[in-house]
Amino acid sequence: MKIVVSVENASVIDEVVEYNPTFIEIRLDRMDGDLLDQVRAIREKTAIPLIATLRSREEGGMFVGNADLWARIIGPLTRYVDFVDVEARYRDHAPFIKSQGIQILASLHTNEMPTPPELAKIEGMLRSYGDIPKIVVKPRTKDDLLALVAFTHQAQKPICTSIMGAEFRYARAILPLFGSEFAFCHAGTPTAEGQYHIREMRQIADLLK
Repeated sequence: MKIVVSVENASVIDEVVEYNPTFIEIRLDRMDGDLLDQVRAIREKTAIPLIATLRSREEGGMFVGNADLWARIIGPLTRYVDFVDVEARYRDHAPFIKSQGIQILASLHTNEMPTPPELAKIEGMLRSYGDIPKIVVKPRTKDDLLALVAFTHQAQKPICTSIMGAEFRYARAILPLFGSEFAFCHAGTPTAEGQYHIREMRQIADLLK
């Protein structure tokens, strides 16, 4: 299981590094101050691969700018990170990011539960500009969750799937068992409702082996 720890403050990196996650996601939209300085400081403290995420308000984040502002913020950071999370609304800037040798986590977050055909269509759209599609949905029933598990199992790999909210938070631990690439966690301050602490996720992963 590849565990990603999401952080919103550069000051916690020393503590995060002690947990030795597979990746660190830098939630730029939740940070204050000079973002370039903070990302540079994080890079200087660790060789763990970094994911830069500037999540839009429409998809559960705090960024409210347009695509051009998004690109102006992300552009200078590419020299310090390994992945950039790119929502479909910013996809026109994907070629530039790829030209910098950076991989793209192509993401879509929705408070809806798409049907299996809709999930397949979303996957194809995200894969058209990204290296790894990330699809985060909100199941309303256990049948919805089973459909997401089945989709994850059958989808082309690599793929990342997850859920929004706390109702089915255990899906965050189950989906990687069926082929989801990453499990997103926190190391003290959740950046999304329902996230497990990395210590809890490691314990769950060990128990499920």
